Amino acid sequence: MERDHQVRRFVDEVWNNRNYAAAADLYSERYVAPHGTGPAAKVEVIQLYHRSFPDLHMDVEEVVVGVDDSLVARLTMRGTDLGGYAGRPPTGKATSEWVVNILHFEDDRVVREFIGADKLGLFIELGVIDNPWPA
Repeated sequence: MERDHQVRRFVDEVWNNRNYAAAADLYSERYVAPHGTGPAAKVEVIQLYHRSFPDLHMDVEEVVVGVDDSLVARLTMRGTDLGGYAGRPPTGKATSEWVVNILHFEDDRVVREFIGADKLGLFIELGVIDNPWPA
């Protein structure tokens, strides 16, 4: 399966349909995250988001196949804060956050990734911080 299709399937199966077992189809046992290794480490983070935003939906906006064994995905994550994000009380507010994920592969599985996300925008939408650029 081509890598861009792998990523799209992962987003659909794991993020959107909550089929956590499918994470092993994309993430290697050698995957290293700050809090653990293997597909289970990725699933742990995804489940945290699902608890915070029970209606969470991720859209794949763009996938760019990189050089060597890399790929970049631009994503949009939408959901309503009903579970309390980052240990905060739930706000009930709808959110939309852009995410850019750079994935590095070995043997057709992700072994490491770099994620950039609009956390400032998310915290403004949740009312955690004031908008530094008021309208």
